Amino acid sequence: MNKLNRLVFGGVIGLMAGVSFHLTVLPFVAESILPDVLSNVYASMNPATLWLAAIWMSGGALAAWVGGARRGGLIFGLGGLIAGALFGLSMALSSQAWAALLVAATTGWLYGWGAGLLVGGGFGPAVKS
Repeated sequence: MNKLNRLVFGGVIGLMAGVSFHLTVLPFVAESILPDVLSNVYASMNPATLWLAAIWMSGGALAAWVGGARRGGLIFGLGGLIAGALFGLSMALSSQAWAALLVAATTGWLYGWGAGLLVGGGFGPAVKS
């Protein structure tokens, strides 16, 4: 599979992961762990979703480019950690609930790591062609 296909597929998977993380996964986890900040989750989501989905998209493309389950998990997980931490920081600054930063960053890392295992493992290690 050529490298352009890896980038496009990884980017699309990353974009879908970012949108699903911000619209489904993070609100569910935040409601389960910190029910008092749920309104801040949705308030912080509106201006940030596009930019944070771009971080997820970049992480997915890079994980697919590099390939391999372990490296894909690390790369995509790092992208999820960055996106989750930025989102959690915006929630924490608006609500003074600093636990939201930890919850969002940890959730992003775990969600990204799992997606990276699938994306990187699906492509296998990149080889020179």
